[in-house]
Amino acid sequence: MTLPTSEAYQQFSQQGDPLADAVISALMQGGRRGGDLLGQVQQLASQEGGIYRTFIEQINHVPSWADTQAMRKGQELFLRCAPLSIASFVLGSLLVTYTPPGSAKVLLHTGRLRQDVVRRLFETSTMVHAVMQPGALEVGAPGHQAIIRVRLLHAMVRYHVMTRAQWPSDELGSPINQQQMGLTSLGFSSLLINSMRSLGVVIPEDEARSYQLLWRYGNYLQGVNLSLLPDTLEDEAHLYELFQRTLMTPDDNSRTLVAAVHQGLAWQSPFFLPQGALEAISRRLLGSKLADKLAIRRHPLWAMVIAVVAGLHKATALRYRIPGWRDMEVRAGTRYFTYLVNKGLKGNPADYALKTST
Repeated sequence: MTLPTSEAYQQFSQQGDPLADAVISALMQGGRRGGDLLGQVQQLASQEGGIYRTFIEQINHVPSWADTQAMRKGQELFLRCAPLSIASFVLGSLLVTYTPPGSAKVLLHTGRLRQDVVRRLFETSTMVHAVMQPGALEVGAPGHQAIIRVRLLHAMVRYHVMTRAQWPSDELGSPINQQQMGLTSLGFSSLLINSMRSLGVVIPEDEARSYQLLWRYGNYLQGVNLSLLPDTLEDEAHLYELFQRTLMTPDDNSRTLVAAVHQGLAWQSPFFLPQGALEAISRRLLGSKLADKLAIRRHPLWAMVIAVVAGLHKATALRYRIPGWRDMEVRAGTRYFTYLVNKGLKGNPADYALKTST
């Protein structure tokens, strides 16, 4: 992969998701508010055509490289190690997405992360859970639809911020812009793989490639520009280095959000661990340099415990030589993830609707 030129990269900071943004603008101008955005777009695509039909045709087009069957091993990787996969996402990848000042400011603008951190995290987990099911990204399947609903929600957030707030675009770029979406894409993909490995998960290369393909397509459906979606993990590493130099500059808003995650999840599902242990896990996943910038406290004793547990997990990887063991863990992980999401949502399904504090 060739990294975007400096000019193209800078333009990404001012670009959201042009197609989805046009759809939301048309919806809002038509007097439509809230509800099932995807359902409305699908209905209008058949009734009116235009931008709505263009959007539906785009999300239903499957690129030649998006072999959904080849993504199966990646889904099974996440599920067979579900507790560690979830920890890697929530306590590692998710916090990385808070490091661009613009991303943190948008989340604080909507208000819900700080006010209801556990609920919002379980809503995010609903999308991930849907993506991990067999055939999830086939056109019209639950995972495919969940991703598109989140895409439209992001476009609604951009519309809301730009029309109701004095957003400093020159300083922070567009709300939920392509640069930020590209960084988030890496959080779902290579950053999560690296985090899982740091927690002792042994990941064969074929599983890693399958998992990367899964989220390359998933993030393509999210509206991320293909220039920011490398086709290999090695190229993703190079792109992450670029983001580290240019985009990941945590501010006080970033630190507020990170603290909200650790405080909100202390002794809560799915980890049932004290805040100090959660912070120690985050420091292991993020590295000391970034953790210090995010003001994540050091906990030497917990750090030692986590290192021992990770070592034991890695040492017991020989269990996968036992016939049927891997499949058993995938089934157990599937049940655990399903139970976790249902318990966390408390019978109130994620609706992918915009809720703000203003």
